Amino acid sequence: MRYAISWIALWLSIATAFGQSRGKSRFQPLDTASSQDADMQLIQQIETEWLKAERTTDPNIIDRILADDYVNLTPSGTGPGKVELLRNFREHSGEVLAYSVRQQDMHIFILSETSAVAAYMKVYEANENKDVAREDTTHVFTKDHGTWRLRISRVSHPSPGK
Repeated sequence: MRYAISWIALWLSIATAFGQSRGKSRFQPLDTASSQDADMQLIQQIETEWLKAERTTDPNIIDRILADDYVNLTPSGTGPGKVELLRNFREHSGEVLAYSVRQQDMHIFILSETSAVAAYMKVYEANENKDVAREDTTHVFTKDHGTWRLRISRVSHPSPGK
């Protein structure tokens, strides 16, 4: 009997401790505001570097930003992954582009300590005739050993009139 009471007391202690720790994590924020602000700034910086890499065809930036298992989703299907992008950027490194590119209306969402999303409009303008093309872009980042990496990129074309 004494053994049974001790056993029940032990289980109740464990259940209570587990319930308290789960309750605390559910109601306490995962990150402090300053930590989220810092992560938002880092994601903004990565997005700026991503555009710089596109403008300058710099493979070193691509290698640093992309996760090894990067997935590129385009309007026509799966696009080139990290290996293919690096090969392409190395082949064309330093070439002057026939267009300019900029971001607008960026929104960054920190989802947890390890994931974030940046959504924005990317605008391309041809240098020669000033034609404009727009893409809706969504990037999903994950934090690996404290470093944010771009894991998924999804691009779609906005409906006419946007």
